[in-house]
Amino acid sequence: MDEASNKRLDQLTSYGMINNKKLACQYIANTANKGVWYGDNPLHATTSILVFQIILMFFVSRLTHFLLSPFHQTLLIAQILTGIIVGPLVFGRHDTSFEILFPASSIMTLSTFAEFGIIIYFFKMGVQINYKQLMRIEKRAVIIGVFGHISAIAFGLFVLSIVERISPLGSEKYEIVGLIFFGALTSCPVISNFLSEMNILSSEIGRMALSTSMVSDACMWIIYFIILTGAKAVGDKSFQVLIERALSFLFFGILYYLLRPLVIWIANRETERKSMTQGQFLCIICIILFIGFFGIIVGLPTFMTAFWFGVILPDGPPLGSILVEKLDIVGSTLIVPAYCTISGLRTSVPKIVGSKTPYMEVVIIAVYAGKFLGTILPSLHYHIEFWDSLALGLIMCCKGLMDLSMFNILLNAKNLGEVLYTLMVYTMVLMTGFASLIVYYIYDPSRRYRAYMRKSVKDSERDFDFKVLVCIHNEENVSPMIDLLQATNPTNTSPISVFVLHLMELSGRAASISTKNEYAHKSNYYKDTSTQTISNVFNKFLLHNKECITLKLFTAIAPHASMHDDICYMAMDTKSNIVIVPFHRQWSMNGTVEVSNASIRLVNQRLLNKAPCSIGVLIDRSQMSGKLEVEHKKCFCKIAMIFLGGPDDQEALAYGMRVAEHPNIRLTVIWVRCKAQQKNCSVKSPYIDMMEHIKYRSNLKDKVYFNEEVVEDGEGTTQAIRMMENIFNLVIVGRHHIPDSPCTLGMTEWCELPELGPIGNLLATSDFTFSVLVVQQQPLDKHFR
Repeated sequence: MDEASNKRLDQLTSYGMINNKKLACQYIANTANKGVWYGDNPLHATTSILVFQIILMFFVSRLTHFLLSPFHQTLLIAQILTGIIVGPLVFGRHDTSFEILFPASSIMTLSTFAEFGIIIYFFKMGVQINYKQLMRIEKRAVIIGVFGHISAIAFGLFVLSIVERISPLGSEKYEIVGLIFFGALTSCPVISNFLSEMNILSSEIGRMALSTSMVSDACMWIIYFIILTGAKAVGDKSFQVLIERALSFLFFGILYYLLRPLVIWIANRETERKSMTQGQFLCIICIILFIGFFGIIVGLPTFMTAFWFGVILPDGPPLGSILVEKLDIVGSTLIVPAYCTISGLRTSVPKIVGSKTPYMEVVIIAVYAGKFLGTILPSLHYHIEFWDSLALGLIMCCKGLMDLSMFNILLNAKNLGEVLYTLMVYTMVLMTGFASLIVYYIYDPSRRYRAYMRKSVKDSERDFDFKVLVCIHNEENVSPMIDLLQATNPTNTSPISVFVLHLMELSGRAASISTKNEYAHKSNYYKDTSTQTISNVFNKFLLHNKECITLKLFTAIAPHASMHDDICYMAMDTKSNIVIVPFHRQWSMNGTVEVSNASIRLVNQRLLNKAPCSIGVLIDRSQMSGKLEVEHKKCFCKIAMIFLGGPDDQEALAYGMRVAEHPNIRLTVIWVRCKAQQKNCSVKSPYIDMMEHIKYRSNLKDKVYFNEEVVEDGEGTTQAIRMMENIFNLVIVGRHHIPDSPCTLGMTEWCELPELGPIGNLLATSDFTFSVLVVQQQPLDKHFR
C-alpha cells in the first residue's frame, strides 16, 4: 500500500447524526502519523489531539482563573468557564474551528481520560475526610445542616407546584423533581475546597460550614438510599430496588471490613521507611480500580465508590498525607480541568431559549433560596452574628465538582435533558461565583477581635499572673522558647500561665483541627508526629517550676494561609498578654541560614496585623552564641533592650523589666536618640520608666543599667548596634518606633523584612550572633485587612 493510500486511510472518518447526536465512524487500523514533513496533520492522530486538548484546557483555565482573580473566583469556576468559552460561546459557534480542536472522534477518548482521572481525584478527596468527625459535630451544626437541606427540598417542591399551575412543564417535571433532591446537597469536599481557596478554612465560620456540609451529605445519602428507594419499591411493587440497595450495603461492608484493612496493611508493611514505596502505591491504585469495576457491577458510579472508599481510610499522616501528595498534582492539575471543560462543552446555549426555560430557572433558583434561608435563619437563632450567618448561608449555596459529576451522571442516564443540564451548570457557575465575591468582602475572621479588649505586657502588671501563648512549628523551636520562658522569671508571687500551641500544616485532611493535647494523646492522628515529644519537654519544664507555672498544651492543624486565625482565636480565648512565635529562619553553628520557611513568614506577617494582643517574634541564634542559660548561678546572662521611642518600644521595655527580675539576668537599656530629641518633651525617656520599676522593686537594684547613645541618622544607629556584638545573649527591640525618626533615616529604604521594623530587620539580616526578640504592641485602632 503506497503512502497516499495510507494517508487516505488515516483520515478515513465518516460522520452521521442520530437523535441529534453527531457520531463518528473511524477506521480502526490507523497508521502511524509521520509528521508534518510528510504532509500528515498531527491533529489527526489520537494521541497528539489528546495531548493538545489537555494542554489547551490547562492553559485556558489558568488564564481564565488569572483574569477572574480580581473577582476572587475559585479555580473550579474558571475551569467550567473554560469549557463554556472553548465550546458554546467561542469555538462552538464555528463548526470548522471546533471540529479542528475537538473532532467528534476524539471526544470519547478525552471523556474516557477524564472519567478515569476523576476516579483518582474523588478517591483523593475521600481520603482527606474523617468520617468520625460526624460523631463530634456540634448540635447547632446538625440543626443548621438538616434544616437547610430539608428547606431547600421543600421550597423547591413548593415553587414547582406553583409553576405547574401556571405553565405545566410536561415531561421535564420529573427531571426537575430529581434535580431538587440532588440540588439540595452541599458536599463536604466542595466546601472544603472552597474554604481553602478563600483562606478561611480555620475560621469559625469555616469550621461551621464544614460540619454543616457533613450533615447535608448524610441527609442526602439517607434520602437517596432509604426514602427514595423505599418509595420506588412501593411504587413499582417490586423488591428489586431493595435487593440492589442491599447489595450496595454489602459492597460497602466488604470495603470497610476487608479492603480497608488490606490497604492499611500494605501501607504499613515497611514501617522503617519514611515514605511509601512505588510497589505499595501501585497496589493501592489497583485496588481502587478494582473497587470501581465492582461498583459498576452493583450499580454504583465508579467515582462514588472510589470516594467512599477514600472516606473510610485513615486521613492525615502517614497514609492519607502520602496518598494525597502523590495523587494531587496530576489529578488537580490535568484531569480536573479536562473533566470540567468537557462538562462545559456539553452545555447548549441555543437549547435554553424556549418558553419553559424561565419557569425551570425559577425552580432551580428556589432550591438555592431554600438552602440559603434554611441556613441563615437557624444560624441567627443560635446567636451567630448577622454577617457571619449571611456568609455561612452563601457558602452552603456553593456547588462544585461533586455536583457537576451528579449532573453528568443524570445526563448520561437520560434522567436529565440538555436544557436542564445547561441551566444547572450555568446557574451553578453564577451562584458560586456570586457567593465567592460576596463572602470575600463581608466575612472577615478578624472582626471578632475588634471588640476584644486588647491585652499587653504592661497590662500584666495589674494582673496576678502573666499569660503567654507560645507557638511551636517543630522540635527545634522548643528549646529557645523554654529558655525565654525561664528568663521571664516565673515565681510564686508572679506566676506565669503558659499556653503552648503546636502548629502543624494541614496535609491529607479536608478539615482543620484544633484540640487539647490530652485528646491528641488518645488519638491516632498524632501517633507519628512530634506532638508527644514536644509535650514531654514542656511537661519537664512544668515540673522544674512547680507552683510557678500553669501549663496547657494544644495542637492546631491548619493550612498556613489561615493558620493565624487559630493563633488569634487561642490568644483571645486564653486572654494572653503576649504571643511569642518563632522566626521563619534557622541558623546553623557556622552562621549560615540553614532553614528558611516562607509559609511561616506569611503566618507571622498576618499575625502581626490581626492579633488581639502583643506579639513577640523570637529570632533564635543560640546555635552560635549558646543557650540562654539563666539557671546557671555562677554566671550572669546579659540582655539588652534598644529603645528609640514609641508604643512598641514601651512594650518591649515592659517585657525587659520583667526579665530583669530574674536573679541571674542583667539588663542594659540602650536609649538611641538624636540631638533634636533633647528638646522634644513628647519623647518619654525610658530612664523614667526604669526608675518607676526599680522604685517599687528592690530586687532590680544593681541589675538594670542605662546607656544613652546620641546619633545623627540611621548610620549612627547601626554603628551603635554593632558595638553590642559579643556582649549580649539576647536583644529586645520594638517593631515600630517614632514615625520619621532621624535615628532610622535610611534604614527603611532597603528593608528586606519589613514585618520586623527597621531595627529588627537590621538585627535579623546581619551577621550578629545574639538572639533577638522583636515586640509589637497591638494598638486599639489597628486597621484590619
